[in-house]
Amino acid sequence: MVIDFDPRKADAAYKPFPPFVEWANIGVDETRWARYTTRLKELRSTSPELLGKALEIVKRAAAFDTGAIEGLYSTDRGFTFTVATQAAMWEDAVGRKGAKVRPLFESQLRAYDLVLDLANKAVPIAEAWIRRLHEEICFSQATYRAWTELGWQELALPKAEYKHSPNHVVKADGTVHSYAPVDMTPTEMFRLVEEIRSPAFESAHPALQAAYSHYALAAIHPFGDGNGRVARALASVFSYRCCSVPILILTESRSGYLSALAAADAGSYEVFVEFISNRIMDAIQMSEDALAAAASPPSESSVAAIESFYGPAGDAERRTREGYTVEEVDQAAMRLLQIVGEELAQQVGSLSSSVIDPVMGRINFSGQPMKASSRLPLRASEGTGLYLSLSAKAPVGASVVRDFSVEVPIDCGREDDLLLHDLKRSAHLDVRITDLLPSPSPQLLIRVKLWAEGVVRSMLDELARIVKSQERS
Repeated sequence: MVIDFDPRKADAAYKPFPPFVEWANIGVDETRWARYTTRLKELRSTSPELLGKALEIVKRAAAFDTGAIEGLYSTDRGFTFTVATQAAMWEDAVGRKGAKVRPLFESQLRAYDLVLDLANKAVPIAEAWIRRLHEEICFSQATYRAWTELGWQELALPKAEYKHSPNHVVKADGTVHSYAPVDMTPTEMFRLVEEIRSPAFESAHPALQAAYSHYALAAIHPFGDGNGRVARALASVFSYRCCSVPILILTESRSGYLSALAAADAGSYEVFVEFISNRIMDAIQMSEDALAAAASPPSESSVAAIESFYGPAGDAERRTREGYTVEEVDQAAMRLLQIVGEELAQQVGSLSSSVIDPVMGRINFSGQPMKASSRLPLRASEGTGLYLSLSAKAPVGASVVRDFSVEVPIDCGREDDLLLHDLKRSAHLDVRITDLLPSPSPQLLIRVKLWAEGVVRSMLDELARIVKSQERS
């Protein structure tokens, strides 16, 4: 395809970002928002130290995937989980991605620390701070691709400076997406900061603030490169101020992210607001699950404590109010059981202990669900629950058993939760049906990893205490 790219025409086609008043009346799901943020406030008051560790995991996930979204390196949910939780040998795993990946990640992580620092101080955002954010987030990036009079060339990336050359994007179909012309960029950035400091913006919902600031900066594209990373970090100022979490956009959500931005370009701003709102709530949920995992002792210490005792050696066509059939809702429940079962199996399979025997399988539950508005799945032939047993071999012969049941909303809507109960701990994993249908979302799969890790750690801790009591007797 021959592309006729004229920077002057692209400059002329730039559409300035809208004033905030055009966004001010966009609504956010206040019921869900209040449910998630209230739980986070409770955790902040009851478990501040553990919550801090959980929030660090979320920050590292956001900081790592922000570079992967731009194609600076590749990742997947397992690799992001390894980096975010600082699992064993995570540095070596990152090193195998290439010599440039670790420095890129570390500069992005420092940028999120800079965002958190500004959010905690609650000082006004200024252009100088945004330029400093660019300098930090792109610190380890030496060059970028730019259009010059000689055509596309690889140039040194100016840090903390607005762009010197046009950075319009030629899309795959040959059309051009225009950003602010070089000579308009300072004026547009001044206007953005004025909008962010306006009374209407300052009194707006945090999700709306985050979405607007991200969209406006991305529309301007003020820097030679790094604009997406800066936009996501800038938006995180507002999610940090309200909820102590960054915007969590994982690489596997990139397609939906770009689609939401495209919808906003077409005037459907509410689509992007909903996307950003959901990613903030994803971050809150992930922090809760990370806290639950952190609340139990590490698996390694529990395994070591255990091994030290042994020495060195129905109605499938009825539809809900939002159009789901019973079969579709039950399918989501079975998918949740499968994901959790596979993750629990992976967790216990990695223990590598000759004195611990894990047994796991599917079971059926009868009786009443925990919630009056919920029901048990009608899939008895497949098993509507899980059990997991961890047993210590003779001479102890002790076992720790956990049963897990799943229940679904009777009249399931898009934003309703399926509940997976850990019956012994009276704890549950709540999962939106939209995170399961049509396929599991990347943020859910990481949440399940964290939740399953918490379950296995808790069981091992209980088994270790039983073994210790036998040793004393």
